[in-house]
Amino acid sequence: MERGSEMVTTPGAVPPTPTATPLGVRRRIVLLVVLLAAAAAALGGTVVPRLAAPEAPLGLPWVAWVAAFALSELLVVHIQLQRDSHSFSMSDLVLVAGLYLLEPAALITAQVVGVGLVMLLHRRQRGLKLAFNLAQFALAGCLATTVFTVLGRDTSLSGAWEWIAALAAVSVSTFTACACVYAVMRASGATLGIGELPRMLAISLPFALGVAAIGLLAATTAAQNPASLGLLALPAGLLIAAYRAYANAREQQNNLRLLHEVTSLLYNSNDAPTALTDFLTAVRGAFKAGSAELILFGEGEAVPTLSRSRDGEQPIALRVLERREDADLLVAWASETGTTTTRSGIGQNSALDRYVARNALKDAMISVLATEGRVQGLLLVSDRLGDVGTFAGSDLALLETFARHVATSLDRGRLETDLRRVIELQEELRHAAMHDPLTELPNRTLFLDRTEHDLHLAGRNGQWPAVLYIDLDGFKPVNDTYGHQAGDLLLKVFSERLHGCVRTADTAARLGGDEFAVLLHGPIDAEGVETALARIRTELDLPVDLGGGRTAKVGASIGVAFSDTDTDIDALIRRADLAMYTAKRNGRGRSVFYDAALEVEPAAEDATT
Repeated sequence: MERGSEMVTTPGAVPPTPTATPLGVRRRIVLLVVLLAAAAAALGGTVVPRLAAPEAPLGLPWVAWVAAFALSELLVVHIQLQRDSHSFSMSDLVLVAGLYLLEPAALITAQVVGVGLVMLLHRRQRGLKLAFNLAQFALAGCLATTVFTVLGRDTSLSGAWEWIAALAAVSVSTFTACACVYAVMRASGATLGIGELPRMLAISLPFALGVAAIGLLAATTAAQNPASLGLLALPAGLLIAAYRAYANAREQQNNLRLLHEVTSLLYNSNDAPTALTDFLTAVRGAFKAGSAELILFGEGEAVPTLSRSRDGEQPIALRVLERREDADLLVAWASETGTTTTRSGIGQNSALDRYVARNALKDAMISVLATEGRVQGLLLVSDRLGDVGTFAGSDLALLETFARHVATSLDRGRLETDLRRVIELQEELRHAAMHDPLTELPNRTLFLDRTEHDLHLAGRNGQWPAVLYIDLDGFKPVNDTYGHQAGDLLLKVFSERLHGCVRTADTAARLGGDEFAVLLHGPIDAEGVETALARIRTELDLPVDLGGGRTAKVGASIGVAFSDTDTDIDALIRRADLAMYTAKRNGRGRSVFYDAALEVEPAAEDATT
């Protein structure tokens, strides 16, 4: 029977579109869980206690039934059908046997406890998902025992009608499970038509009835001769093992085909970002994982990049890696242990386990990409989807194969060249987005970013920066008299001179038009600012050759503002700007330091005029 709180969708499929509703997704699911639990509690408290006990109970302790249900949930067959992954368990076999051999209330409790232990300890379900699964198992168990008792009343154990009652009970349990899964998918925002529920039943019901038939045979055999159950266990075990082997072989064949396709794509593609995105999407599909990441270090001083495909998010390709420390720690740990491919949860306090805990992941696998002693990057897969459990040893082997093919593709040079070209283009675009195209100075965006960074840093070390806000005096007459080309040349020359007269740690920027700014890195005092102002004034005194025997000279009105513990970036820039406008109003060519008294001067002047 298909169980679990979600039907696993293969990565790469279009995610469901959320539907408009006044309730949030989590609140809707909580409401659904409460309704299911209330229905189960109502049936368990009123109807189930009145159901008749079986006529031929088997003298097994209740703990044995708990263990049987737990084992049935461990013996799960996973089948990938087109876009969906379906999990079939043996729990209906134990359920049918329990309908004949165990008191109804004890049967339901054993099922919930046994299945709950597997979901909690093996599948690592927590919180709302675990509560949903336990509620739907309890409700399905209550309905199954009720249907079996009502339909099979006043019949003998060998009667065909009681067999029909047992199969009907399993059918009701299967329908309840599918309906609950359908309901939670709708509650989570999936746009599913009503036709999806019959499709789920068509997949789940035949397997459930087949397993139930084996359970009927087991119950009948146990009632007549309990020792003969050992004979039944052998063919049942062989059947399950054969079915699992078939499913694994089919999955391995699909993965090998997929591996060939993505390897060809990586080696032959002329579009590195698309190739990496498709590769990571294929990796997620192969491992039924919520996320797949590829970190590439590049050669020499190249900037490390991150490519990622994650469930419910737009994929990213070759984005600059913000936190290289995590990647370096994982590589260092792999080098120390000599383990290039591993998974979380198998080592004591490993670097991967710490990474999983720090990033709130369910579980993860990692493989270091290395060829001829050179570490090229990391391939990381995390968050196993659905109720498939955690990553296993076979997954590690497959991940190592994927990683080896990626490393080979990089080593052959084709993909490495494409990646280098893409990274260089990204750096060019990033530089263009952060710099003024005329003067090549940092633009307003980069200036504000660096100023904010300096303020955050000063909050920790107390080294507060200062800002100069500069407006050129006399630029407009030059622009109007000699033309825009001459004006642009003047701006470029002044920008070069401004950049050359500030310290290496400082930032000179063009904010737009003839407005410039300088971030003076802290610590700096009034004397240090005066030194910077003197250097700027010296450069302004030098004429600018405009060509054709023409020269021009401009001045500047400069506002100065210091930062302190009570200053944020908006206040700092506003104060420097106010000081600059005060300098302009007071005759131009001046430098004014911000003072709180400047805040009232404009208002007083406005009142006078």
